[in-house]
Amino acid sequence: MARIIVIDDDADIVRLVAIRLSRVGHDVAEYYDGTAGLDAIRSSRPDLAVVDWMMPGLDGIGVAQAVRADPTLADMPLLLLTARSDPAEHDYACAQGFSAVVTKPFTKTELLSAVNALIPPNEQDSTAE
Repeated sequence: MARIIVIDDDADIVRLVAIRLSRVGHDVAEYYDGTAGLDAIRSSRPDLAVVDWMMPGLDGIGVAQAVRADPTLADMPLLLLTARSDPAEHDYACAQGFSAVVTKPFTKTELLSAVNALIPPNEQDSTAE
């Protein structure tokens, strides 16, 4: 079981992602803005953070940049959820620190595949379907 933080200003997306990840055994914490989510990342050191790009205040890019600037978090995987579908924007997000991108709307399979590709191998035992 991996410890995962989900950060999105859309409560419905947060709940959907949290439910899908919890059902396969992950321990999920929910946050609804970038600042609170970043504080949680810094304090709890999760195995993965799933972050929305477009949020008021501190957006997903800002979260990624802050995580990558912290040497104790620099290797933590970050999964971007975004409605932006332009490949150039996905490349930009990855250059800013995201490990992978999933475009909204997404399927359960797309989400779980991306998560399984990013979490540490010893945390994946409970996610096999």
